[in-house]
Amino acid sequence: MAAIFKPIIRWAQSKEKLFLTLELSDVQYPAVELTSTRLVFQGFGRGARGEQQYHVDLNFYRPVDIKASSHKVLDRYVEFSIAKLAGEHEFWPRLLADEQKPAWLKINFDRWQIEDTSGSEREERAEIDKFLAASDARELELENQINQTKQEVLGFVRIFYLMVYNVMQGGLYLYITSVLLSRVLFHGTDAFAEAYDAVSDVLASCQLAAFLEVINPLLGLVKTGVLAPFMQVFGRNMVLFLVVVAHEELHKQAAVFGLFLVWSLIEVVRYPFYASQVVSKRIEPLIWLRYTMWIPLYPLGILFEGILIWRAIPLLDKSERFSFSLPNAFNVSFSFSWFLRVYLVLLLAGGWYMMRHMYILRQRRYGRRKRKMR
Repeated sequence: MAAIFKPIIRWAQSKEKLFLTLELSDVQYPAVELTSTRLVFQGFGRGARGEQQYHVDLNFYRPVDIKASSHKVLDRYVEFSIAKLAGEHEFWPRLLADEQKPAWLKINFDRWQIEDTSGSEREERAEIDKFLAASDARELELENQINQTKQEVLGFVRIFYLMVYNVMQGGLYLYITSVLLSRVLFHGTDAFAEAYDAVSDVLASCQLAAFLEVINPLLGLVKTGVLAPFMQVFGRNMVLFLVVVAHEELHKQAAVFGLFLVWSLIEVVRYPFYASQVVSKRIEPLIWLRYTMWIPLYPLGILFEGILIWRAIPLLDKSERFSFSLPNAFNVSFSFSWFLRVYLVLLLAGGWYMMRHMYILRQRRYGRRKRKMR
């Protein structure tokens, strides 16, 4: 169905007439239908939504006098002068039969004053001023209600999106953890060589979805910085896709099992913790796990990443995959294997920074243990 575009309409009134101004310029093919209770206008022109076909359908608060009414299609707007019925010359409380005022309908205060300042009676002037003030207050109240409703809807959408994302990620990592541990339980150390084939596709999907954690703070959906999630997501995806996935020689190594299990154990706590924060729900065991499990898991994760990167470097030296040398169009050379050598140092520095950060958070949460006085 084609979209229906409505121009901005400003209206004013006197006791005898209604004055409507459609903010629509360069109107082509205008069509006007005016009855005693309704005004229908259609035309192509430039309005609030650019050059479009615009349509107006107004049901009046009270019947009007068609014969005494008129309209003009001018260069910058379309103007209507609509007469009220002879026996009903009084101010209308609103223009439309519907009590709810649409957003595209505005009050033309300047025209209202021009049309109504000709009267000499003070009571009539006071009546007009009182009506204008009430109309202005109603319009402001309606706009506040609309803004509040928008905020409530956006807040609901934000909570729903973050809950779905965190629950989905937490559930998938729980599945990965369950598969890895169950295979160890039933197959022993043989499960180490099966880890990649068992869960790599699910883990890859989770890690690609994790890029949303970089986008979320940029959009203001979460109140965190961008740098920390970017570093974590970039580092994990580089190790997963450019080191592990890209080298079949590494797929069956025990370090792959260890890395996948450590990542999953971290995330199977982190995502439910974030989900509980979204709905402001305090789950003390979950909070304790979030601020405690990193103590053994972060060093293990750094160790397994370092082992796999170190074993991939000779393979990359030989294949020169993800590297490019001179001459080329950019006159720049790059060795991915040497980049990984440097990255090993950055991995240690970044790991120390993350562990220090988590340690500070844990101290803020639980404080330092006080030594017992002798």
